[in-house]
Amino acid sequence: MVPSLSDLLPGNSGLVFTCKIGRLPENTFRVTAFTLDETLSALFSLSVSAASLTVTRNGVKVRTVQGLLASAEQGNTDGNKTWYQFVIRPEMWIMTLNQDSRIFRQQSVPEVLATLLNEAHVKNDLKFYDGALHGKRDYITQKRESAYDFWCRLAFEEGINFWSEEGPKLFYSDSHLGMTAGIHLTYNPQADTDTRDSTAFSWRYAEQLCGDIQIHKDYNPQNPSYPLEHQLTGDVHRQHTTFESYGRFKQDEQGGYFTMLRYEQSQNERQTGSAGTNCFALRPGKLFTLKNHPSAAMNQSWQVISVNHRGMQPLADNSGGEGTTFSNTVQFIPGAQEWRPPFRYKPTADGNELATVVGPPGEEIYTNADGAVTVRFHWDRRGRPDHSASCWVRVAHGWNGDGFGFMSIPRIGQEVIISYLNGDIDCPIITGCTYNGRNSPPLTLPVEKTRTTFRTKTHKGEGFNELRFEDKDGSEEIYLHAQRDNNIHINHNKTQHIGHDEMHTVVNDRKHKVCHDEFIHVTNEQTLNIGVNQFEQIGKDRITRIDNSWKEVIRAGHFQEVGENKQSVVQGDYTLTAGDGIHTHTRVHTLQAGDTVLIRGKAGSIQLDGQGVTITGNITLKGPVSIAAGAPGTVVLPDAAVNEGLPLAEDCRAKAMKKGAS
Repeated sequence: MVPSLSDLLPGNSGLVFTCKIGRLPENTFRVTAFTLDETLSALFSLSVSAASLTVTRNGVKVRTVQGLLASAEQGNTDGNKTWYQFVIRPEMWIMTLNQDSRIFRQQSVPEVLATLLNEAHVKNDLKFYDGALHGKRDYITQKRESAYDFWCRLAFEEGINFWSEEGPKLFYSDSHLGMTAGIHLTYNPQADTDTRDSTAFSWRYAEQLCGDIQIHKDYNPQNPSYPLEHQLTGDVHRQHTTFESYGRFKQDEQGGYFTMLRYEQSQNERQTGSAGTNCFALRPGKLFTLKNHPSAAMNQSWQVISVNHRGMQPLADNSGGEGTTFSNTVQFIPGAQEWRPPFRYKPTADGNELATVVGPPGEEIYTNADGAVTVRFHWDRRGRPDHSASCWVRVAHGWNGDGFGFMSIPRIGQEVIISYLNGDIDCPIITGCTYNGRNSPPLTLPVEKTRTTFRTKTHKGEGFNELRFEDKDGSEEIYLHAQRDNNIHINHNKTQHIGHDEMHTVVNDRKHKVCHDEFIHVTNEQTLNIGVNQFEQIGKDRITRIDNSWKEVIRAGHFQEVGENKQSVVQGDYTLTAGDGIHTHTRVHTLQAGDTVLIRGKAGSIQLDGQGVTITGNITLKGPVSIAAGAPGTVVLPDAAVNEGLPLAEDCRAKAMKKGAS
């Protein structure tokens, strides 16, 4: 049991407790008792029964505790005095009254801490000894947390302690090197032989078994194959391991620092002590030195972690009794050891949330190389409705891989569903989209409820592309609409089966290129209707087979040019009819018939057959005539003057002889 000074000094011990509230005179309230609880990286609580509290000893001020009047309670009244109970808290306590949800982008934890303190008008002084370890974070979310809880969560995550010193100012640092020393305590367990104000009357020291291995692992989507893992092992290898599968870091530099912090947090209870003293100057953030302890190992520097102060001043209410007394109990660790505040886990996301995709003014689609977008949460009352509202938020797709998969980038103005990886409020991911009063569906519902569609929207223009499915019984359909071009690339085969009709309408030109063979089979009829001209070019041969008739109707001229030979084979009759004339021009013209060649005109005919040549009609010969005949007979010339160009008026003598013989 820690003795009080009333056990040491009968009557007046020289201690005086005074309390001043606001601008009231100092003698307005008399302190009858107080308790002051202080802990490193926690808000102190001063309960004054009678606001700053001042403790003096023998006329010398020992310490003044200043803060905000958090609560006041009026107690009994005996006619000439009234008892009050006041609770005093540090300035930082006001941050517990403010709860918010907000997002900090591209800021370090020290920057966010300073912002929160300045917004709460808390006087502060930060002391960072390795600012490079506190790098900027892409995304820091405060989610339904008080400003104080959010501040502590961030600070504790990066190993930052805070404490109060003389006056209202708050101090915070990532190292115990920012703390002040200068307090010396004398160990003396004989309470009745020491009246100094810097005496330790009781002393306890303990060592405790703690985990000695910290392993932290995380995942960076920008380098997914890299084993982002860090391990720290203490001096004593007992293989007591703490594995954190979600280390909250994306780079090796952060991972090594966070793993060290978590290891140091796990060692807070390895070497601890407690003491009962009468030194009111002891407080968190202070280093003190002990002397005169019989164990030399105890006579060293120690770091204050927490103190519970108790003071009694019964004479203040004229009730008599003992004099003014004071004592405290202090918890400490070795002075060279880093004490890290216990790690606080983030609030986990309650579930999915809605947000709106945002981006710079004038843009419709705003994304990065990974297809991520920026969003603005509906609860965000501070962020601007543009790309500064959030970090890049990744988008989940139905199927994807290295260079393949489905991708559809959410556009500015779309309402999206936000999920959180591992429930981490700093790791949002888009898992879907929803329609709302501003963004209506591409179908007229419920009329078109049987349709399933995928419709896009032209970027910075009018129009859309669409693939639509109709499942209405009797009207089943697959509909494809391309606002501009439709390009199909098939590396191998394409097979189409159409059960009924197929119709193509091409408003402008159509080009069809077959690099090898083309086979067209029409079971019934084929109709080809060309409005103007048709041009055909065949690189080699053309073979046409018609099993029945071939009929061509040409309304104007018909022109053919054959580079080499032309041959026509007709199994039946061949009829050529020309309305005006037939003109044949060639070097050699051969007419050959198996039976008869007949040349017929209005004046007569010439027939060549097996009997010879028969000429019917008048014959007019102009120019010399040469006739050569062989034996056995002699040709008898007509009695006409053939050389005079006169017609052959007489029948040849052979014909007459033949007629007479008959």
